[in-house]
Amino acid sequence: MNSARWIRRGVLLVLFLLLGMLLFGGETAPSASSVQAVHAQTEPLSNVISPPPGQFPVEVYVDLYGLNIFRIDEQEETFEIEAFLYADWFDDRLVFDPEVAGTDIKVFQGETAVEMLKTEVWWPDLEVVDSRGSRDRLHITLTIDYDGFVTYTERFHANIWQPFFFEEFPFDYHELSFTVAPFFYENTEVIFIGPEDFATEIEREEQLDLDWTTNEWLIESVQTSVDPGEEFDFSTSTLFIEISRLPQFYISNVIIPLVLIVAISWAVFWMDFGNMHLADRLSVSFTSVLTVVAFDFVTASNLPRLPYQTVLDRAITFSYIILTLSVLENVLAYLQYKKNEAEIQRIDRVARWLFPLVYLAGFVIILILF
Repeated sequence: MNSARWIRRGVLLVLFLLLGMLLFGGETAPSASSVQAVHAQTEPLSNVISPPPGQFPVEVYVDLYGLNIFRIDEQEETFEIEAFLYADWFDDRLVFDPEVAGTDIKVFQGETAVEMLKTEVWWPDLEVVDSRGSRDRLHITLTIDYDGFVTYTERFHANIWQPFFFEEFPFDYHELSFTVAPFFYENTEVIFIGPEDFATEIEREEQLDLDWTTNEWLIESVQTSVDPGEEFDFSTSTLFIEISRLPQFYISNVIIPLVLIVAISWAVFWMDFGNMHLADRLSVSFTSVLTVVAFDFVTASNLPRLPYQTVLDRAITFSYIILTLSVLENVLAYLQYKKNEAEIQRIDRVARWLFPLVYLAGFVIILILF
Protein backbone atom coordinates (compact mmCIF):
# COMPACT_ATOMS: atom_id res chain seq x y z
CA MET A 1 0.00 0.00 0.00
CA ASN A 2 2.74 2.48 0.99
CA SER A 3 4.86 1.61 -2.07
CA ALA A 4 1.89 2.15 -4.42
CA ARG A 5 1.15 5.49 -2.77
CA TRP A 6 4.76 6.70 -3.34
CA ILE A 7 4.69 5.49 -6.94
CA ARG A 8 1.53 7.55 -7.62
CA ARG A 9 3.10 10.62 -5.99
CA GLY A 10 6.23 10.22 -8.12
CA VAL A 11 4.25 9.98 -11.33
CA LEU A 12 2.24 13.14 -10.46
CA LEU A 13 5.49 15.02 -9.65
CA VAL A 14 7.01 14.08 -13.00
CA LEU A 15 3.84 15.19 -14.83
CA PHE A 16 3.86 18.60 -13.03
CA LEU A 17 7.54 19.08 -13.93
CA LEU A 18 6.91 18.31 -17.62
CA LEU A 19 3.90 20.65 -17.71
CA GLY A 20 5.96 23.51 -16.16
CA MET A 21 8.71 23.05 -18.75
CA LEU A 22 6.16 23.25 -21.58
CA LEU A 23 4.53 26.42 -20.23
CA PHE A 24 7.55 28.46 -19.14
CA GLY A 25 10.55 26.98 -20.81
CA GLY A 26 10.14 28.87 -24.16
CA GLU A 27 10.31 32.35 -22.54
CA THR A 28 13.22 31.71 -20.24
CA ALA A 29 15.57 30.80 -23.06
CA PRO A 30 14.61 32.48 -26.39
CA SER A 31 16.28 31.04 -29.43
CA ALA A 32 18.60 33.02 -31.70
CA SER A 33 16.28 32.50 -34.66
CA SER A 34 13.34 34.13 -32.87
CA VAL A 35 15.44 37.22 -31.98
CA GLN A 36 16.57 37.57 -35.58
CA ALA A 37 12.97 37.30 -36.80
CA VAL A 38 11.81 40.12 -34.54
CA HIS A 39 14.83 42.24 -35.53
CA ALA A 40 14.12 41.64 -39.20
CA GLN A 41 10.55 42.86 -38.78
CA THR A 42 11.30 46.07 -36.87
CA GLU A 43 14.60 47.35 -38.22
CA PRO A 44 13.65 47.86 -41.89
CA LEU A 45 10.48 49.71 -40.87
CA SER A 46 12.33 52.20 -38.64
CA ASN A 47 14.87 52.82 -41.39
CA VAL A 48 12.32 53.41 -44.14
CA ILE A 49 9.98 55.86 -42.37
CA SER A 50 12.91 58.05 -41.33
CA PRO A 51 14.74 60.27 -43.86
CA PRO A 52 17.32 58.51 -46.03
CA PRO A 53 20.59 58.37 -44.05
CA GLY A 54 23.63 60.18 -45.39
CA GLN A 55 21.59 62.47 -47.65
CA PHE A 56 20.95 65.42 -45.31
CA PRO A 57 19.35 67.64 -46.23
CA VAL A 58 17.22 65.48 -48.50
CA GLU A 59 16.52 67.32 -51.76
CA VAL A 60 12.85 67.08 -52.69
CA TYR A 61 11.63 68.45 -56.01
CA VAL A 62 8.17 70.02 -55.51
CA ASP A 63 5.87 71.45 -58.16
CA LEU A 64 2.30 72.79 -57.94
CA TYR A 65 -0.36 73.20 -60.61
CA GLY A 66 -3.71 74.94 -60.29
CA LEU A 67 -6.47 73.03 -62.06
CA ASN A 68 -9.65 74.91 -61.18
CA ILE A 69 -10.96 77.55 -58.78
CA PHE A 70 -14.48 76.72 -57.68
CA ARG A 71 -15.45 79.63 -55.46
CA ILE A 72 -14.07 82.85 -53.98
CA ASP A 73 -15.80 83.82 -50.73
CA GLU A 74 -15.02 87.47 -50.07
CA GLN A 75 -16.99 87.52 -46.82
CA GLU A 76 -15.06 84.61 -45.29
CA GLU A 77 -11.86 85.51 -47.17
CA THR A 78 -11.39 82.00 -48.53
CA PHE A 79 -11.21 80.33 -51.91
CA GLU A 80 -11.72 76.74 -53.02
CA ILE A 81 -9.23 75.26 -55.44
CA GLU A 82 -8.51 71.96 -57.10
CA ALA A 83 -4.79 71.56 -57.62
CA PHE A 84 -2.08 69.07 -58.50
CA LEU A 85 0.91 68.35 -56.27
CA TYR A 86 4.05 66.68 -57.59
CA ALA A 87 7.13 65.67 -55.57
CA ASP A 88 10.10 63.37 -56.16
CA TRP A 89 13.27 62.38 -54.31
CA PHE A 90 15.84 59.57 -54.06
CA ASP A 91 15.88 56.90 -51.38
CA ASP A 92 18.66 54.33 -51.75
CA ARG A 93 16.94 51.94 -49.33
CA LEU A 94 14.20 51.31 -51.92
CA VAL A 95 16.56 50.08 -54.66
CA PHE A 96 15.46 46.71 -56.09
CA ASP A 97 16.50 44.30 -58.82
CA PRO A 98 14.22 44.72 -61.88
CA GLU A 99 14.80 41.12 -62.96
CA VAL A 100 13.74 39.74 -59.60
CA ALA A 101 10.77 42.14 -59.28
CA GLY A 102 9.75 41.64 -62.90
CA THR A 103 9.37 45.41 -63.47
CA ASP A 104 11.41 48.61 -63.52
CA ILE A 105 8.79 50.70 -61.71
CA LYS A 106 6.49 49.80 -58.84
CA VAL A 107 3.21 51.73 -58.93
CA PHE A 108 0.84 52.18 -55.98
CA GLN A 109 -2.43 54.11 -56.07
CA GLY A 110 -5.18 55.24 -53.72
CA GLU A 111 -5.34 53.66 -50.28
CA THR A 112 -2.48 51.31 -51.13
CA ALA A 113 -0.20 54.30 -51.70
CA VAL A 114 -1.37 55.87 -48.43
CA GLU A 115 -0.55 52.69 -46.49
CA MET A 116 2.86 52.48 -48.13
CA LEU A 117 3.64 56.03 -47.01
CA LYS A 118 2.55 55.20 -43.48
CA THR A 119 4.57 52.03 -43.03
CA GLU A 120 7.14 51.30 -45.72
CA VAL A 121 8.14 54.41 -47.68
CA TRP A 122 9.50 57.64 -46.23
CA TRP A 123 8.11 60.90 -47.60
CA PRO A 124 8.38 64.56 -46.50
CA ASP A 125 4.79 64.58 -45.18
CA LEU A 126 3.62 67.51 -47.31
CA GLU A 127 0.79 69.67 -45.94
CA VAL A 128 -1.16 72.60 -47.37
CA VAL A 129 -0.61 75.65 -45.17
CA ASP A 130 -3.59 77.90 -44.28
CA SER A 131 -6.10 75.24 -45.31
CA ARG A 132 -9.50 75.52 -43.65
CA GLY A 133 -10.00 71.93 -42.59
CA SER A 134 -8.24 68.94 -44.09
CA ARG A 135 -7.71 68.82 -47.83
CA ASP A 136 -9.69 66.28 -49.82
CA ARG A 137 -7.25 63.98 -51.62
CA LEU A 138 -9.01 63.02 -54.83
CA HIS A 139 -6.28 60.80 -56.25
CA ILE A 140 -2.82 59.66 -55.10
CA THR A 141 -0.12 57.82 -57.04
CA LEU A 142 3.19 56.62 -55.64
CA THR A 143 5.89 55.20 -57.97
CA ILE A 144 9.25 53.70 -57.03
CA ASP A 145 11.93 53.19 -59.68
CA TYR A 146 14.44 50.36 -59.43
CA ASP A 147 17.19 52.92 -58.62
CA GLY A 148 15.31 54.31 -55.60
CA PHE A 149 13.75 57.32 -57.36
CA VAL A 150 10.39 58.01 -55.67
CA THR A 151 7.59 60.05 -57.28
CA TYR A 152 4.52 61.26 -55.41
CA THR A 153 1.57 62.82 -57.24
CA GLU A 154 -1.67 64.05 -55.70
CA ARG A 155 -4.79 65.77 -57.00
CA PHE A 156 -6.62 67.48 -54.17
CA HIS A 157 -9.40 69.90 -53.30
CA ALA A 158 -8.90 72.42 -50.49
CA ASN A 159 -10.50 75.49 -48.95
CA ILE A 160 -7.72 78.06 -48.42
CA TRP A 161 -7.79 81.11 -46.17
CA GLN A 162 -6.69 84.16 -48.12
CA PRO A 163 -6.50 87.75 -46.82
CA PHE A 164 -8.13 90.14 -49.30
CA PHE A 165 -7.54 93.88 -49.57
CA PHE A 166 -10.48 95.80 -51.04
CA GLU A 167 -9.20 99.38 -51.10
CA GLU A 168 -9.70 99.57 -54.87
CA PHE A 169 -13.05 97.73 -54.99
CA PRO A 170 -14.67 97.31 -57.54
CA PHE A 171 -11.48 97.82 -59.55
CA ASP A 172 -9.43 95.61 -57.26
CA TYR A 173 -7.01 92.80 -57.97
CA HIS A 174 -5.74 90.11 -55.62
CA GLU A 175 -3.05 87.50 -55.35
CA LEU A 176 -4.43 84.11 -54.39
CA SER A 177 -1.85 81.70 -53.06
CA PHE A 178 -1.42 78.46 -51.19
CA THR A 179 1.75 77.00 -49.74
CA VAL A 180 2.96 73.44 -49.35
CA ALA A 181 5.51 72.65 -46.63
CA PRO A 182 6.79 69.59 -44.76
CA PHE A 183 4.80 69.01 -41.60
CA PHE A 184 7.75 68.09 -39.40
CA TYR A 185 11.12 68.32 -41.15
CA GLU A 186 13.12 71.55 -40.99
CA ASN A 187 15.35 72.77 -43.81
CA THR A 188 18.35 71.05 -42.19
CA GLU A 189 16.62 67.72 -42.92
CA VAL A 190 14.53 68.41 -46.04
CA ILE A 191 15.11 71.12 -48.63
CA PHE A 192 12.84 71.90 -51.58
CA ILE A 193 14.00 72.53 -55.12
CA GLY A 194 11.60 73.88 -57.72
CA PRO A 195 10.90 73.94 -61.45
CA GLU A 196 12.77 77.20 -61.91
CA ASP A 197 15.97 75.20 -61.43
CA PHE A 198 15.20 73.14 -64.54
CA ALA A 199 12.83 75.08 -66.83
CA THR A 200 13.12 78.39 -68.62
CA GLU A 201 10.66 81.21 -67.96
CA ILE A 202 8.89 80.62 -71.29
CA GLU A 203 8.48 76.91 -70.58
CA ARG A 204 7.18 77.70 -67.12
CA GLU A 205 4.48 80.07 -68.40
CA GLU A 206 3.24 77.38 -70.78
CA GLN A 207 3.08 74.83 -67.98
CA LEU A 208 1.08 77.07 -65.66
CA ASP A 209 -1.75 78.10 -67.97
CA LEU A 210 -4.66 77.78 -65.53
CA ASP A 211 -7.90 77.32 -67.44
CA TRP A 212 -10.45 79.18 -65.30
CA THR A 213 -13.08 81.68 -66.37
CA THR A 214 -15.84 83.45 -64.48
CA ASN A 215 -18.18 86.39 -64.94
CA GLU A 216 -16.47 88.43 -62.21
CA TRP A 217 -12.80 87.49 -62.18
CA LEU A 218 -9.98 87.35 -64.71
CA ILE A 219 -6.69 85.49 -64.20
CA GLU A 220 -3.69 87.72 -64.90
CA SER A 221 -0.80 85.33 -64.18
CA VAL A 222 0.10 82.06 -62.46
CA GLN A 223 3.53 81.41 -60.97
CA THR A 224 5.21 79.10 -58.49
CA SER A 225 7.99 79.95 -56.10
CA VAL A 226 10.14 77.67 -53.98
CA ASP A 227 11.80 78.94 -50.81
CA PRO A 228 14.54 76.58 -49.59
CA GLY A 229 14.09 77.94 -46.08
CA GLU A 230 16.17 81.12 -46.02
CA GLU A 231 13.50 83.15 -44.22
CA PHE A 232 11.91 80.35 -42.19
CA ASP A 233 13.07 77.04 -40.74
CA PHE A 234 11.02 75.08 -43.28
CA SER A 235 11.26 74.85 -47.05
CA THR A 236 8.08 75.92 -48.84
CA SER A 237 6.59 75.80 -52.32
CA THR A 238 3.90 78.38 -53.14
CA LEU A 239 1.53 78.76 -56.08
CA PHE A 240 0.59 82.40 -56.80
CA ILE A 241 -2.51 83.24 -58.86
CA GLU A 242 -3.04 86.92 -59.67
CA ILE A 243 -6.68 87.78 -60.41
CA SER A 244 -8.46 91.05 -61.22
CA ARG A 245 -12.13 91.85 -60.84
CA LEU A 246 -14.24 92.56 -63.91
CA PRO A 247 -16.03 95.78 -62.81
CA GLN A 248 -18.69 95.90 -65.52
CA PHE A 249 -21.43 94.67 -63.16
CA TYR A 250 -20.74 97.39 -60.60
CA ILE A 251 -20.35 100.06 -63.26
CA SER A 252 -23.71 99.31 -64.87
CA ASN A 253 -25.66 98.40 -61.73
CA VAL A 254 -24.18 100.69 -59.06
CA ILE A 255 -21.98 103.52 -60.33
CA ILE A 256 -24.11 104.72 -63.27
CA PRO A 257 -27.41 104.50 -61.29
CA LEU A 258 -25.72 106.31 -58.39
CA VAL A 259 -24.67 109.20 -60.66
CA LEU A 260 -28.15 109.38 -62.18
CA ILE A 261 -29.84 109.42 -58.76
CA VAL A 262 -27.67 112.33 -57.62
CA ALA A 263 -28.28 114.11 -60.94
CA ILE A 264 -32.05 113.74 -60.48
CA SER A 265 -31.76 115.55 -57.14
CA TRP A 266 -30.52 118.62 -59.00
CA ALA A 267 -33.98 119.07 -60.49
CA VAL A 268 -34.80 121.19 -57.42
CA PHE A 269 -32.66 123.98 -58.85
CA TRP A 270 -35.31 124.46 -61.55
CA MET A 271 -38.23 124.40 -59.10
CA ASP A 272 -39.58 127.91 -58.42
CA PHE A 273 -40.57 128.80 -54.85
CA GLY A 274 -43.35 130.90 -56.29
CA ASN A 275 -45.19 127.77 -57.39
CA MET A 276 -44.30 125.32 -54.58
CA HIS A 277 -43.20 125.14 -50.97
CA LEU A 278 -39.82 124.28 -49.43
CA ALA A 279 -41.13 120.82 -48.50
CA ASP A 280 -41.63 119.99 -52.17
CA ARG A 281 -37.99 120.68 -52.98
CA LEU A 282 -36.72 118.87 -49.89
CA SER A 283 -38.80 115.78 -50.66
CA VAL A 284 -36.90 115.34 -53.92
CA SER A 285 -33.53 115.67 -52.18
CA PHE A 286 -34.40 113.30 -49.33
CA THR A 287 -35.78 110.71 -51.74
CA SER A 288 -32.39 110.70 -53.47
CA VAL A 289 -30.63 110.35 -50.13
CA LEU A 290 -32.71 107.30 -49.18
CA THR A 291 -32.05 105.70 -52.57
CA VAL A 292 -28.29 106.13 -52.13
CA VAL A 293 -28.56 104.59 -48.65
CA ALA A 294 -30.16 101.51 -50.24
CA PHE A 295 -27.25 101.26 -52.68
CA ASP A 296 -24.83 101.50 -49.79
CA PHE A 297 -26.44 98.54 -48.01
CA VAL A 298 -26.39 96.41 -51.16
CA THR A 299 -22.69 96.96 -51.85
CA ALA A 300 -21.70 96.54 -48.18
CA SER A 301 -23.36 93.10 -48.06
CA ASN A 302 -20.90 91.76 -50.62
CA LEU A 303 -17.81 92.51 -48.54
CA PRO A 304 -16.66 91.78 -44.99
CA ARG A 305 -16.74 94.54 -42.39
CA LEU A 306 -13.71 96.56 -43.34
CA PRO A 307 -11.82 99.09 -41.18
CA TYR A 308 -11.15 101.21 -44.27
CA GLN A 309 -13.09 102.64 -47.20
CA THR A 310 -13.08 101.20 -50.70
CA VAL A 311 -13.24 103.26 -53.89
CA LEU A 312 -16.97 102.62 -54.11
CA ASP A 313 -17.41 103.63 -50.46
CA ARG A 314 -15.68 106.95 -51.17
CA ALA A 315 -17.91 107.51 -54.20
CA ILE A 316 -21.04 106.88 -52.13
CA THR A 317 -19.78 109.08 -49.29
CA PHE A 318 -19.06 111.86 -51.78
CA SER A 319 -22.59 111.44 -53.15
CA TYR A 320 -23.93 111.88 -49.59
CA ILE A 321 -21.97 115.13 -49.29
CA ILE A 322 -23.33 116.50 -52.58
CA LEU A 323 -26.90 115.58 -51.62
CA THR A 324 -26.44 117.22 -48.23
CA LEU A 325 -25.16 120.39 -49.89
CA SER A 326 -28.19 120.40 -52.19
CA VAL A 327 -30.46 120.25 -49.13
CA LEU A 328 -28.58 123.21 -47.62
CA GLU A 329 -28.97 125.09 -50.89
CA ASN A 330 -32.73 124.55 -50.70
CA VAL A 331 -32.85 125.95 -47.17
CA LEU A 332 -30.63 128.89 -48.09
CA ALA A 333 -32.77 129.68 -51.14
CA TYR A 334 -35.95 129.56 -49.04
CA LEU A 335 -34.48 131.95 -46.48
CA GLN A 336 -33.56 134.37 -49.26
CA TYR A 337 -37.00 134.03 -50.85
CA LYS A 338 -38.62 136.27 -48.23
CA LYS A 339 -35.98 138.95 -48.75
CA ASN A 340 -35.22 139.01 -52.46
CA GLU A 341 -36.77 136.76 -55.10
CA ALA A 342 -34.15 137.75 -57.67
CA GLU A 343 -31.40 136.52 -55.33
CA ILE A 344 -33.05 133.09 -55.20
CA GLN A 345 -32.96 132.79 -58.97
CA ARG A 346 -29.29 133.76 -59.01
CA ILE A 347 -28.41 131.10 -56.40
CA ASP A 348 -30.32 128.43 -58.36
CA ARG A 349 -28.63 129.39 -61.64
CA VAL A 350 -25.18 129.04 -60.05
CA ALA A 351 -26.15 125.71 -58.46
CA ARG A 352 -27.35 124.34 -61.81
CA TRP A 353 -23.79 124.22 -63.21
CA LEU A 354 -21.72 124.26 -60.00
CA PHE A 355 -23.15 121.07 -58.47
CA PRO A 356 -22.75 118.88 -61.62
CA LEU A 357 -19.25 120.22 -62.24
CA VAL A 358 -18.05 119.59 -58.67
CA TYR A 359 -19.71 116.19 -58.46
CA LEU A 360 -18.44 114.84 -61.76
CA ALA A 361 -14.92 116.19 -61.16
CA GLY A 362 -14.80 114.69 -57.68
CA PHE A 363 -16.25 111.39 -58.87
CA VAL A 364 -13.61 111.06 -61.60
CA ILE A 365 -10.82 111.89 -59.16
CA ILE A 366 -12.05 109.21 -56.74
CA LEU A 367 -12.26 106.54 -59.46
CA ILE A 368 -8.89 107.33 -61.04
CA LEU A 369 -6.59 108.46 -58.22
CA PHE A 370 -7.84 106.14 -55.49
